[in-house]
Amino acid sequence: MPALHPRSVTLQAGQGASATTGAGTRAVPREESISVFVYVNTAKQIGDVEHLKIFATEDAAKDWLDENDPEGVAFEYDVLGSATGNRGASD
Repeated sequence: MPALHPRSVTLQAGQGASATTGAGTRAVPREESISVFVYVNTAKQIGDVEHLKIFATEDAAKDWLDENDPEGVAFEYDVLGSATGNRGASD
């Protein structure tokens, strides 16, 4: 089983990131920021399927709110991690 090395990621304005592992440093391509819009129904309990609604676009959130909760709000939330989920062969 390969050894796992701790990794830190450093972002610099206008550049990609570099990842430092126990095996050295490698360049990480800069990814565009991805966000979603989240609606929380406070009348539902945590874990209830109706407690959270997650929308990929602001328009989708607005359309759903117009039809289902005209006085409700959805907030924008940054998605953490890679859009593709690829970590590289050496990780």
